[in-house]
Amino acid sequence: MTGNRFPRWRGDLFVGALRDQMLVRLRLDGGKVVKEERMLKDAIGRIRDVRSGPDGLLYLLTDEARGMLVRLEPAG
Repeated sequence: MTGNRFPRWRGDLFVGALRDQMLVRLRLDGGKVVKEERMLKDAIGRIRDVRSGPDGLLYLLTDEARGMLVRLEPAG
């Protein structure tokens, strides 16, 4: 994540999980994963793609017949 909208996630890697239907946040230290957080388990379906937008928000694309483009925004 490179944007400034989620400062605690800056530098983290986000991966969508098709089979497990979740978003995975990986905290990196150099090239090594030091922490894993599983998010949105079974909440929005199979996550095909994850991108950081130019607006600093996180965008998820689901892999369904009627797929969704989901924008994650900070709470509050």
